[in-house]
Amino acid sequence: MLLGWSTGATMALRAAAHSGVRESVSGLVLDSPVLDWEATVRSLAAARRTPGALLPLAVRAAQGRTGLSADRRAPYDRLDVPALVFHGPGDTVAPWRYSRRFADAHPRLVALHTVEHAPHAAMWNAAPDTYEEKLRRFLTPLM
Repeated sequence: MLLGWSTGATMALRAAAHSGVRESVSGLVLDSPVLDWEATVRSLAAARRTPGALLPLAVRAAQGRTGLSADRRAPYDRLDVPALVFHGPGDTVAPWRYSRRFADAHPRLVALHTVEHAPHAAMWNAAPDTYEEKLRRFLTPLM
């Protein structure tokens, strides 16, 4: 079982799909996953009032510093384990629409729990009782 928040959720997803230990992963819990790093970089740059004309440069700078490729393939192209995703439409860092697309692409494997009015990576903070109950129900059959 792997769990991650934000970019950590993305790394958990990539490990489950592409790593040498993927056979050991029985499921994923992803909180506010960054499923499109370019959209997230753009959101962060815009929040810091980076002029629109410089946004492509910000994306290129992040790509160079992190080694992220320009490959636009989804990081979940090889998902084969169940995943529980906590995410909210109010997330201004990692757009919620990508979690919705992720869930739609894998309806038998991905359960998306939408948390209204929660900022990025604060899903538990917005609704702790509901979060814990969804988590318990997801994990119990996998243990």
